[in-house]
Amino acid sequence: MRWIKPFIITISFLLFSCEIVEPDLNNPLDTDNNSPPSLVFYPDRVETTVGGSAAINFYILEVTGVAGIHAQIQYDNTKLSVSSVSSGSFFSDAQPPIFVYEDNAGVLDIFTFFMGNAKTKDGTGDIALVVFNTKLPGEAQMQFTAESELLDLQDAMIAINSLGQGVVNAQ
Repeated sequence: MRWIKPFIITISFLLFSCEIVEPDLNNPLDTDNNSPPSLVFYPDRVETTVGGSAAINFYILEVTGVAGIHAQIQYDNTKLSVSSVSSGSFFSDAQPPIFVYEDNAGVLDIFTFFMGNAKTKDGTGDIALVVFNTKLPGEAQMQFTAESELLDLQDAMIAINSLGQGVVNAQ
């Protein structure tokens, strides 16, 4: 019985002395941060070195009935250059999607079209992986432009409610 009082005091001390840490919930793929359907970068901030590379996925969030995507990304070409662009898994099916891109000094256009039996796709997923190389120190901004489009099976535009922004920081 002598051990009960010290035990209760010790447990009480431990319970009341612990600090509760609030997690950082600023996830660009969270619909609380975006109004779907939307185009976003993940991660939306990358730290690297000058001359280093930064791999960034381009995502589409909560879309319904999309058959084609034109994602136009404007980036700071004085600080970044595009090293590679590859197709994401959103339009993956038995038949690979049509995937074409064009890089024009600070504007990257990505065109991808679904070729599956269902003809359209719903949901959330990555549409492309882009690797940037850094040329100068500092922050380089990138953003999806208003020229970006989501198209349904009849080639009609699907409204995009939010367009993401991102940063590559080279030190």
